[in-house]
Amino acid sequence: MTLTVLALLASGCGVLSTKEDQQRAQELAEAVYPGELRVVGARTLFPETTGSEVTYALRDDPDAFVRLRVEAGHDRCGGQPCAQALRDARGRGEAAAAEWRVLKGEFARCGYEVHAASVKRGTVTDPWIAQALSNGNVEDVLARIGDCLRRYSRALPAEQHAGRTSVTVHLADPSQVRELPAGREGDPALLRRTAPGLHAALAGRSSYAVTYTWRDGVVRPESGTARIVRPFEDRQEFKRKVHASAAEWLKGPHPRAELAQGYGGAWSLLPARVDRLRGWVLFCESPGEKGKRCLGNSALALTVDLEGRLVGEPTVVSGIRDGRGALRLPPLD
Repeated sequence: MTLTVLALLASGCGVLSTKEDQQRAQELAEAVYPGELRVVGARTLFPETTGSEVTYALRDDPDAFVRLRVEAGHDRCGGQPCAQALRDARGRGEAAAAEWRVLKGEFARCGYEVHAASVKRGTVTDPWIAQALSNGNVEDVLARIGDCLRRYSRALPAEQHAGRTSVTVHLADPSQVRELPAGREGDPALLRRTAPGLHAALAGRSSYAVTYTWRDGVVRPESGTARIVRPFEDRQEFKRKVHASAAEWLKGPHPRAELAQGYGGAWSLLPARVDRLRGWVLFCESPGEKGKRCLGNSALALTVDLEGRLVGEPTVVSGIRDGRGALRLPPLD
């Protein structure tokens, strides 16, 4: 009986609810903005039992899309009266489209196409561009992107600066972007650039992310800091290889050492390098009581290559934790 109810909720009832919400969304658009909006998509909000997320395109803006939560059965839209909710959603959609055009234009001036981005409450975030990094070009590339972002931030209206403290640009390998899905023809440009399938394709391979400080309404071009972003399976494989390298080295000074398996660590690229990472591996100098997991009362400061192999000699730091208390790691050199 329970399985039958769940199946109905996940299939037939959900479809019926979405159709009703989509119909209500189109009626709402015609009442508030006659002839200006058309529904281009709707999806259920499972596991919630009511409401759908409806997406509109705008007749006079090929970039913008509008997203609205619609609950036809309650005649509410995201907890608001629907007419006002649609006006607010349209305002956010048009603001995001305007920012997208600024972002796209400034990156084009730098020689880059923006292949993907995210939109959060009317703000465009996390643009993706195609750029290979090497030790030979990393400083120049980060400076060029930073200068592009500086011009972009200055071109935005003052109200678009509110609350921003940083901006991150993702760098995909140029060979990867040639294989990206194009998106559904006829959808607004920004909707195609924010499509989940596009982002899944980009996240499926390792990439670099560069974060810049946004202060007093301007991005600081010299503030870029790069890091590697890996898919989950690659992160696990990197951790396994780092731990294997650390365990092999510890056999000398600490033959009874036990690694703390639960700590993955935060790994940072060395300045002006994209092939060396610095981070920590935690360990216990001797096995603890039976049945108690090693949390790590000592640490190795390591430099490794991108595969997790040791580069140079690690440094041992003891006394980083009192018993099973809080972790106290010193800054890395």
